[in-house]
Amino acid sequence: MITVIADDLTGAAEVAGICLRYGLKVAFGIDSMPLKQADVFIIATDSRSKTEKKAFREHLQMTRKALSAKDSLLFKKTDSVLRGYIMAELEAMMQITGKSKVLFQPANPAIGRCIRNGVYYVNDSLLEKSGFSMDPDFPAHTSVVKELLTQRCTSKGTKLLSDNVIDVPDCNVSDDLGKILKTWNKNTLLAGSAAFFEQVLIMAFGLPKYSTSYKTKSFTNYLIVCGTTHPQSRDHLKRLEASDCLVRFFPENLLAEQCSDDDLYKWAQSLDLEWTRSHKMAIAFAPEKISFCNDAAILKMRMNKVVRHMVKNCTINELLIEGGATAYSIMNYLSWKTLAPQQELFPGVVRMQVMRMPSLHVTIKPGSYTWPSGIFNLTGKQ
Repeated sequence: MITVIADDLTGAAEVAGICLRYGLKVAFGIDSMPLKQADVFIIATDSRSKTEKKAFREHLQMTRKALSAKDSLLFKKTDSVLRGYIMAELEAMMQITGKSKVLFQPANPAIGRCIRNGVYYVNDSLLEKSGFSMDPDFPAHTSVVKELLTQRCTSKGTKLLSDNVIDVPDCNVSDDLGKILKTWNKNTLLAGSAAFFEQVLIMAFGLPKYSTSYKTKSFTNYLIVCGTTHPQSRDHLKRLEASDCLVRFFPENLLAEQCSDDDLYKWAQSLDLEWTRSHKMAIAFAPEKISFCNDAAILKMRMNKVVRHMVKNCTINELLIEGGATAYSIMNYLSWKTLAPQQELFPGVVRMQVMRMPSLHVTIKPGSYTWPSGIFNLTGKQ
């Protein structure tokens, strides 16, 4: 068995998709250890959106829960481009498990994310020159891996780097991911990207490498929720605007620091009427930067309320969400704590059944990943 703790929901779902690819049974819980029997247990958190101290405490708690699965190999899923409080979370897990070392590999060469001589590259460009330099929470101002990790830890995790407890090997091609594991022993905590997790899975279960092929699934009844500012997502919204899918941005009055629930409700009602005409809609915040005190939390709550209204009042079959923090916020608000992973549509794009609403499926992905071609069944504007 393997137990995975992830720092965001899309990362947890990506791991679940890999397990499905290999025909393994997956149990998936949000902020909790799944109860049903499985080959792989996945605990999704939202620690990347919290403070460093809260991320540390949450990983103390989740690691204790993970250890309830006896004889389970523990894996810490992190962001592939090192966003989040990675060092604090690793320190918490080491404190509970008693591990003495960490083998950490965040790279994913298959999508152009590589480490060479300790420097991170995205599609052969320095990380600091990529779209991740504009991340609203964890902008990349350097491409040196250990500098990035140091910048993102203050009170926790600094000792891991100074004492050389953590090993971050270079990784330039996909074959390097498996070679790295040859240095692993049971006193070492494993952590890193979904691509590295796949190699851990192969090692743990003695599986042959899976040759990936995907059948295009096409949806005709859906609501897309865009909660990310990544350029990849913004480009996708432009393509949707040129199609028969309705794209609706939050109006200006709902992006102000103060707005009434009545105005939010009226806008949500207008979306109901529009959605019934096409059964295809995307909702998003304006592309312009929004800035006021506690803006991220306030805007996420407004998005939560709009999605709840539409799920309740429209016959939506498929809810597709971009961005891990957005997905977590919506599911937490709607008390969707248990999901059943159903299908990996594409690497990092995973469709899951909502156990409280079996007729509804949720598909989530990181903002920086692409949607599979043909999934939205688009035609030109009507």
